[in-house]
Amino acid sequence: MSNPLVGITAWRRELDTFLGRELLHTLSDYYASAVINAGMTPVMFPNGQDPADAPRLVGTVNGLVLSGGDDLDPETYGATPDGSKGHSQEVDRFEIALVQAARDQNKPVLAICRGIQLLNVALGGTLNQEVTKAGTIHEPITKDSDPDTLNRQRHPVHFESGSLLARAYGTTEIKTNSLHHQGIDQLSPDLVVEGRTDDGLIEAARCRGEWWALGVQWHPERMDPEHQEPLFSAFRAAIAG
Repeated sequence: MSNPLVGITAWRRELDTFLGRELLHTLSDYYASAVINAGMTPVMFPNGQDPADAPRLVGTVNGLVLSGGDDLDPETYGATPDGSKGHSQEVDRFEIALVQAARDQNKPVLAICRGIQLLNVALGGTLNQEVTKAGTIHEPITKDSDPDTLNRQRHPVHFESGSLLARAYGTTEIKTNSLHHQGIDQLSPDLVVEGRTDDGLIEAARCRGEWWALGVQWHPERMDPEHQEPLFSAFRAAIAG
């Protein structure tokens, strides 16, 4: 088949430009490069669009990547703010509509960092608004955190025996980066655990049934090829299948 089209959600945020501070729809090259290197063509989905347009947008692509970004609004999953920041109900509603459209159209979904949190909430799960703590495998992330140090930090994720990820990686454990401060609390009944950390946090899950939807809490697109390729290749194989 020709290179499949993959929609990738953008991160809407205010940034300084030569024209002043502007609201921009951003997408890291790490995502685009990972998709391209796996033989797919990325298409950016600007955020905050009308949720009613989600089915039409999803219908134009062969698969969907839910990228990282700001926290989900706690009200989206029936909670009160307790450490969440930078959230937008408008963004949440649009991305949840994308998930629902992908499920209705049986389009594969790869959900990364915020993406797995959104996938869980879209299917009825909840989030822990702060999973970091000094001296643990999830070190706090602050505005003063050194980016290079954050990118180098690794912790093990243990895959369930016979899981999709165990088959893709050919092992039951890999070491991943940790660039998040929230995580899954109550897992959606529609999801199955694929992997956990030593402290029990769910960091990988997939949807039950025929719809291929897989979420990981880490950022594989920012890791070396041996960690990146198995996941994006599995995603492309799901699209081809």
